[in-house]
Amino acid sequence: MENRFEFNLRNERPAGSSLLLIFGFVVIGMVIGNVIATFIMIYFSGSSLSVESLISLNSNLMSSSNGWLGLLIAQAFASIFTFIISGLAYFKWIEKKGFQDFNFRKLPNLGIIILSVLTLVSLLPFNGWLQEINSNMKFPASLSGLEIFLKSMEDSMAELTKFMTGFDEFWELILALLVIGLIAGIGEELIFRGLVQRKLYLAFNNPHLAIWISAVIFSAIHMQFYGFLPRMFLGAILGYLYYFSGNLWIAILGHVFNNCLAVTMLYLVNLKIISPEIEKLDSVPVYGIIGSLALGMYLFNSFKNQTKTPV
Repeated sequence: MENRFEFNLRNERPAGSSLLLIFGFVVIGMVIGNVIATFIMIYFSGSSLSVESLISLNSNLMSSSNGWLGLLIAQAFASIFTFIISGLAYFKWIEKKGFQDFNFRKLPNLGIIILSVLTLVSLLPFNGWLQEINSNMKFPASLSGLEIFLKSMEDSMAELTKFMTGFDEFWELILALLVIGLIAGIGEELIFRGLVQRKLYLAFNNPHLAIWISAVIFSAIHMQFYGFLPRMFLGAILGYLYYFSGNLWIAILGHVFNNCLAVTMLYLVNLKIISPEIEKLDSVPVYGIIGSLALGMYLFNSFKNQTKTPV
């Protein structure tokens, strides 16, 4: 029996050429977005257009009094052009479709939406365990150079992330929720679930293969090896939520919620309202990990049954 995804994909462009075009649109959007972001960062850091200033642009920005604001605004423009504008442009100009065509079913009722969010929350300890495994990975001696390189990249990203989330003003929280939570959530789901996953489904006619490959691509694009596993798992869960609900807004809401929860926890830590240890889920006992996975799968199965979309 043909399911909703298959029915709605029958008249779409072939998967191979579509994926290449999607990649091209994303690259163009990334270039435009990062050029705009660079000029914003130059303005807020007080740097010049010299090669030396551009090389040290991030450090100049982080030492500037308005650096945090400049970095968030730059990040917003980069994300909007890289993911949202490029994805919508591809869908409109190449597929001749609008945003509503990402959805194969109408938005589920509030109970099902809440169930999708609870599924993500219940799996947080399990995902924290994946983070612990990932962060403790050791390379063989023959690949020590690669390990040093990956760790240096991780340290650079950690420094940048710490700067971006080191705020303690309420207006800064709102801006961070908008950029890190809302814009990133919408853009990344539009590309990785709304476009890449649907094209992989069209290519393989296998939802599980499409969901997991798109989750791998989603995690890899972040260029953080020591966070690869938990991000891939999150991407897969969001992919299944999209597939079973038939509505991209479910995946978007889940992604936005996940990002906003992390940002809010860091804000409360910065205000010393909660302990820094509470947002660390990498030391959960075994029974907590097993319970998290069991509860998450139970809620996920309930979500699947209530949406009544065939696999």
